Amino acid sequence: MFSNVPVGVQRAVAGVALATGVALAAQAEPEGAFLSRFDTQDRLGEGWQVSHFTIRTDDFRTAWTRDAIAWTAEGLTLSLLPAPEEAETPFHGAEVQRVRRTHYGRYEVEMTAARGMGVISSLFTYTGPYYGDPQDEIDFEFLGRDTTKVWVTRFAKGERLPGQWLDLGFDAADGPHLYAFDWLPDRIVWYVDGEEFFRVEGEDHTLPDIPGRIMFNVWAGGPAQADWSGVAPEDMEAQAEYRCISYRPPESSAPMCSDPVPGG
Repeated sequence: MFSNVPVGVQRAVAGVALATGVALAAQAEPEGAFLSRFDTQDRLGEGWQVSHFTIRTDDFRTAWTRDAIAWTAEGLTLSLLPAPEEAETPFHGAEVQRVRRTHYGRYEVEMTAARGMGVISSLFTYTGPYYGDPQDEIDFEFLGRDTTKVWVTRFAKGERLPGQWLDLGFDAADGPHLYAFDWLPDRIVWYVDGEEFFRVEGEDHTLPDIPGRIMFNVWAGGPAQADWSGVAPEDMEAQAEYRCISYRPPESSAPMCSDPVPGG
């Protein structure tokens, strides 16, 4: 998400995250495997926190609010909505993040992307200056102006590295699909529905190597993102649905979103 947000806004976001009172000592050691199936429960469960704050800058048009998150039969729905007239930003959006860091391993999400001009829905790992780190990031980002493609990118040691906007072969806003990446010391490999989709290898490219937090969100692009996402019209409404998110370290055999649901 932060790959196309101005640096000052990135730092504001990270600074507010620290201000939520989550103890740094508890976050220092990367956590182990977890599996969160949002389509079989009606709460986030331990290990997640919901963003609820406003970034006061003209470069970012979305305030995070708990009211933009809801449960449906399909899972966890994150909404983008026009904000009330008295609000400080034109839009209210939703963001959820993992409390503890994760590092090398397998990441999976089963989700339906949000559709609409200027709308961005995502899953990514992130750390940055307000966590005491240079910016490291790995992304799946869906641009609602064309959900037959997905933006994959990364940051390493504060350097913005080239992203790729790649054809999916289907419309990601029509229904759920499984998206994954393997983050390893010598490579990152992105997958779609179990098939390798894109990779970068350390011998040719710089790779992130700092543990980060898993985040997913829905937000509205503005003039600062016009060349990338387009600008969301002020009456835009959109939704992304998240059914499952999982992580496991290398060599682990812990269950993942891609595994059959017990009793399913």
